[in-house]
Parts: sequence; structure tokens; C-alpha cells
Amino acid sequence: MFKSNLTRFINRQSKRFIQNSTNENPLKSEDLLSELLPARIHKKRQRTPEAFYLANQKGADKIATALKPHISPQDTLLEFNPGYGLMTQKFVDWKIFKNIILVEQTKLNNKLIQEICQQNNQKYSLKKGDFINLWKIVFQDKIDDGTRVANLFEDVPRKSFSDDTNMVIFGAVGSYIFFKHLINSIVFQNSLFSYGRSELYLVMPPAIYVHLTCSNEIGYMIYRSSTMLFQMMFEHRFITTLPREYFLPQQAEYKSKKSSKLNKVNSINPDVLYLVKIVPRKNFYDLCAPEDVQALWYFVKQNCVSRRNRILPNLEKYVPGCGPRLILQSSDSPPPKDLYPSDHSTFLPKYSTNCVEMSNKCYFPNMNIHTEFGDLSPSQMLTLFTQFRSWPEYKDSSFLASLENSLLKLESSVDENIDVLEVPEEDDANVVN
Repeated sequence: MFKSNLTRFINRQSKRFIQNSTNENPLKSEDLLSELLPARIHKKRQRTPEAFYLANQKGADKIATALKPHISPQDTLLEFNPGYGLMTQKFVDWKIFKNIILVEQTKLNNKLIQEICQQNNQKYSLKKGDFINLWKIVFQDKIDDGTRVANLFEDVPRKSFSDDTNMVIFGAVGSYIFFKHLINSIVFQNSLFSYGRSELYLVMPPAIYVHLTCSNEIGYMIYRSSTMLFQMMFEHRFITTLPREYFLPQQAEYKSKKSSKLNKVNSINPDVLYLVKIVPRKNFYDLCAPEDVQALWYFVKQNCVSRRNRILPNLEKYVPGCGPRLILQSSDSPPPKDLYPSDHSTFLPKYSTNCVEMSNKCYFPNMNIHTEFGDLSPSQMLTLFTQFRSWPEYKDSSFLASLENSLLKLESSVDENIDVLEVPEEDDANVVN
């Protein structure tokens, strides 16, 4: 059904391209589909675009086969930037979603998507919006007290963060800031995750996934504050690789720079994209109370501004004499359990790690004056904050005053993702440039 619909649609909408076709060089349906996209998408080659569009039927078949065993039964699916519905058709065929929300950022002819849903009696809503830059919509609402976010998510069921997931989200994204906004949504309890925990299935560049899921063994240039926060707050699972050629815009040729310290990450599988699963941890607010999450966020970012910051001297600025206390409390802790033990390390992408359980009782062994924040795993960093938060001196420390001052500056910032804390940090955004 879908292939015939697609063929009829292309024939109706692209006669001028068909005229250029010859028997020796016939135009394929994927070629015609590409031509129907805006020129800036299908003609301009880009290294890492914010948004990708699936433009290959083989790609849709492979994604659907890989996704189906992982998706939990849900009433609602949100697909952003569906293009002309290659994956939308798959989701409709599964008949497991009662409602499909389609969010498109470009001005495309969406007759095919409407036809797909209507012929299958699928309840759907088609919205114009830039889901990848959701942070901008949140900021606009904050400036003029608007309802853009509420309108975008008006069909999304609300659930408590500790409940089961409220919907499935699918799309392809190349924006690092998008993932920072996911972290901020949990930190500030607004935007997407104020409606509950969503189950995200994303197609993304390898460099971003490695940056978010690596261990400190890769080096501090890649293992940043955002890495720690992401792993504290989210479960992640690598599913499969997809040829980059399945997606538009086309890939610009990768050229390594001898002077770049990020070559080892940027050169990982440059010709593929990763299909991954990301879900907020159900017990995160049990590990860190909601009223302390902003303090945790600031604690991690402030102490990781320099990758060589030493733990004891830094914390003694807030609580003088706390060094011996931390040394005495350090001990060997059992290694965290893998959440997906079947995902053997040989299956995972290079430099990424398997997802593990998070704990606030995972102490760094043999801490001393030379121990650096970059030596800590996400669980050890969360444990260190939990210790710091529990000290009686915490309430009167300069840390809280510093936190409040930074939040006030952030409140007046135009961009919540490029705040005062990011400027002095050895820029983690360089990872995906």
C-alpha cells in the first residue's frame, strides 16, 4: 500500500523531474523524494546538520526491524521531522499507537502523510514546530508568557516522573544543544519531561553519542560535565548503525585536522549514524531529591569547568577542613551493575560504555589530595554531591550563594544552553563541530 501511495504521490507532485528521466538513467523513487524536499536539504552537503530526513525505503525497513523489539506498548507516538512519512507508514502499520503526533519544522507538502493516516483510520495531529530547538520555544514562552509548548504537547498524556513512560518519541537529530536541553528539562522540571518520562528512539551522529556515553578513560577533552549529567539522568542503549547515505542532507567529506585533539572521536564511523534508545531514569529523583537537582547540576558543571580541578582543594573553598572527612569516607564500592548485560562490549561503538545502574553510594577508592573531578565516574560524582549535601555546613556555605547568583544570571540569559558556566569550560560543543 505504502509503495503505491508513494509512487502516485511522486508522480503527481514531480512531473518536471520525471521529464528528465531516460530509459538509460531512470529516476528512482528515493531520488524523486529527495527532489521534493527543500533545496537546502537535498542539495547542500553538511557535516552535522541539526535535523536529518530519512529518504530511503531500505533505511525505513532497517529502522523498523531494529526498533520493534525495543518499543514498549504506548498510546502515543511523537515523530518529529517525519518528512514524507517513510517511518510514519511503519508506525501506522504496527497498529500499536492510538494517537500519532507529527511535528515538522520545514514547509513540506504533507499530503502523503495525511493520506497514510487517513486511509488507515489512524488518529493523528500534524503540527508545525521546531522540536529539535525546543529550548527556543521554552524561552519564547518565558519572555511573553506564551503557550507554545502547551500547544505543541496538548495531545501528550501527563504522567508522574516516577510512573511508566508517557509516550514514544522518534526522530533523527544532529544537534548537541538538543541533548543539553533534555538534561535541562529534568534539572528545571519544565519543557518535555514536565509531562512525564518519554521513551526516545533517536538517530544521531556517533560523535555526540560517544560524548554522552563515554567513560573517563577516553580523556577529559571528551568526558565533560554534560557526560556525567547525562549518564546520571538517562538510561541509554545502542541499537544499530545506519548508513549515512540513507539520510538528507548529504554528508560533507570528513577531513581530519592534525591539530585537533578530537580526531579520535570525530573520526569514529563518519559514514554512519547510530540508532539509540534514551529514557530518563525512573528512580533519578530518589537518588537526588527534586529540590536538590539544580544544586547537583551546578555542582557538576562548576567543578568540571577545568578538567584538572582537584576535589579536596575545591570543596574546601566551600567547607574548610572537609578534606580529611572525604579521605576517611572513601572506600571500595562494588562495580555498578549493567542494565543491559546482553550488550557485550564488543557490540558497543568504540569509546562508548554500557549503561549501568546509578547509585549515590558509590565512593571513589583511596581519595587523596591529587584526585581530580575527571577521575570520578557519574555514580561517584553523584555520591560526592550527596556527601557534600549532607554536611551540616552545607546550608551556610558559599556554594548556595554562588548557585543562586548563577541561576539569576541564567534567568536573564537569552540562551539557557549557553550560560555563564559554559564560557570558561574547555568547550564540549567542539566535539560535534
